[in-house]
Amino acid sequence: MPSRSRSNPGLGSGPPRYPGTFLLALREALASLGWRTRRFLGSAVACADDQGREHVLGLENLFRRLRKEDRATWPELIVNFLKSVPREQWENPPEELTAVAERVLPRIGAPLRPGKDEARIWFQPLYGNTLGVSLVVDYPQSMSYVTEKMVADSSRSGEAWLEQALANLQAQTKADCLQIVEEDSGLRQCMSGDAYDSSRALLLDRLMPDHLQDGFFAALPSRDELFVLPVTQPSLRFLPLLKTVAAKTFQTAPYPISDEVFWIRAGSWLPFGVDLSHDSITLRPPESFREVWERLAPEGLEEIEPGEESPGEESPGEESPGEESDNA
Repeated sequence: MPSRSRSNPGLGSGPPRYPGTFLLALREALASLGWRTRRFLGSAVACADDQGREHVLGLENLFRRLRKEDRATWPELIVNFLKSVPREQWENPPEELTAVAERVLPRIGAPLRPGKDEARIWFQPLYGNTLGVSLVVDYPQSMSYVTEKMVADSSRSGEAWLEQALANLQAQTKADCLQIVEEDSGLRQCMSGDAYDSSRALLLDRLMPDHLQDGFFAALPSRDELFVLPVTQPSLRFLPLLKTVAAKTFQTAPYPISDEVFWIRAGSWLPFGVDLSHDSITLRPPESFREVWERLAPEGLEEIEPGEESPGEESPGEESPGEESDNA
């Protein structure tokens, strides 16, 4: 069986993708508040405020707000934005989950690596150690991660809090949030635009209950992108389309997650290999998909090569716990 490369889950700490003028304005604004920059995390920056408290500030939405304004005003606008976040959110991140239960939401991504002396973030794997779900406490202009200690100190298990988070997310999700964007394939996209579109992959059984038997093909190239194909006989032919959309979006989107196509059924997440080259397409589904393939594969569709079903390699997630501004 040919070797199969693994996708980068997208949560590295490479150099920021923003103009130098924006980064200079950010540093000036933070310095004027007495804050110190710790390290850049791709589309975010870890910093410490004037009281030594750690924060993670999302940069993408902040940059979008600023780029239409006069650059000379950027430091002042950043300061004003940071001051607009309620002080209690900076000074008193929630310690008792029961007090903010209605604000707890799920977030999909790679494991978050705490820095030295930082609390461990609660995390439940979806596929090996490369992809999983964390819990966050969401506010209008910021969010904070739920730690293992916060869960342990509550009267409920992590699984119970995850169910609470899913119920909260479903309550703010429209029933028709998955809109068809390509008629021939039936490809659907979730476009709620509230920073939790990728997380809605966890709600597919609830949003599309007519497709529970065989599940869904899903791509989550970024935090704000979710593409879905219900597993049907026609949809098998459009897996290359889904892979192409995932790969292209993953390369340029803010807050990238993965360029993989996943097969999701009954809470199980497995990567469905789709290898594209200039003259061939190779499908490498997990072995457990074989029964579905034999039942649904249309005549004339090329035979598949079974793929791996073991958990993925551990991902070097780099983000730090704390708060993110602007729903980052």
